[in-house]
Amino acid sequence: MKKLPLVLLLLILSLTATACYRTASSSRVDLSRFTPGATTEISRSTTPATGSGTTERTLDSVTEQTLSVYPLWVGSSWVYEYLGYDETREVVWRVVETVIGSDYVNGSYVVELARTVELLDGYVPEGFPCVPELGTFWYLIDGEKLYHLESVVDVDLSAAWLDLMIPFPRDGEVWYPDPDQRTDENGGAMMGSRFASAPFQNVLPMGGTYTCYAITTQYEDRLEKEIFCETVGFVYQEFTHFDPVYGYRIELEGYSLQ
Repeated sequence: MKKLPLVLLLLILSLTATACYRTASSSRVDLSRFTPGATTEISRSTTPATGSGTTERTLDSVTEQTLSVYPLWVGSSWVYEYLGYDETREVVWRVVETVIGSDYVNGSYVVELARTVELLDGYVPEGFPCVPELGTFWYLIDGEKLYHLESVVDVDLSAAWLDLMIPFPRDGEVWYPDPDQRTDENGGAMMGSRFASAPFQNVLPMGGTYTCYAITTQYEDRLEKEIFCETVGFVYQEFTHFDPVYGYRIELEGYSLQ
């Protein structure tokens, strides 16, 4: 009678080890680990996780507020379906973006994101115009400004891409992502300017109602539109070039926030 519990215990340990091995060896994204109903609580810690050799520092109140709107905490992930197209074909990928580290550069909070890409449907010919980028990139948060960086070596914000301003400018105010155009902010130039709509309530397909904004970048030869939702991030992105016709549509499938 005393041997039975021991046998059951060994059986349970064996099954657990097998399950862990299968999970670790899977090459596909398991969407079940991403919250369809956004039930994961967002971290509000003012002490970010830091990279190796980095001293922990306390976030300033403005940066903390920006992160409460765009939760770029280490471990957070977003899963997207990326549809690229031209006049001859459509190709579909799954793109996963994950915050893998954080640090400080020149006193500003920086997060590193890794992007993985999986081809789901279609053939990609040589020279196809819209293919999702693979690799890493960074966001630098300078108060209310969020810059997109390809490198954190010798960072010069005057030459960096200004992706977002949080909170978003109101009453028709615009900003210029392209550093070459930011000198035109007081000159009234509209091409290349970016602006956000008034906030609206949006029910996401995976569940939940969120405060969102439609972000438009104005160009003569193409359309660029994004939808950003507070406490989630980007839920939709669209790029359409008019002549010749090509572009992409990116839609959020799931996310997991830390």
